[in-house]
Amino acid sequence: MTRAARWRADGANLVTDSAANPRDQFPDYAERTRRFGDLIAAPALPLIEVALFLDLPVSTLNKLHTQGRGPRTFKIGRRLYVRQADLRAWLDELAEAEAA
Repeated sequence: MTRAARWRADGANLVTDSAANPRDQFPDYAERTRRFGDLIAAPALPLIEVALFLDLPVSTLNKLHTQGRGPRTFKIGRRLYVRQADLRAWLDELAEAEAA
């Protein structure tokens, strides 16, 4: 059985898989809005939550990571994480490159 991201019936836990599309994981806008506060407050985010934060498919972030063009990551176990400071620095670099 794949571990595609989904809410259990009681809504208590979220099981995630880095191949899942974050847009499919949070179909309820109010629930997504509630999660954004948690995402902003966390010092480091799993790659799937970075995708949710940026409203991008995880596959796009994986592709950028393998090409060396994504935010700086580190591993804990099998999962890739991004520090908030690194994510914001990467976004600033993208914005400056676009403005130039």
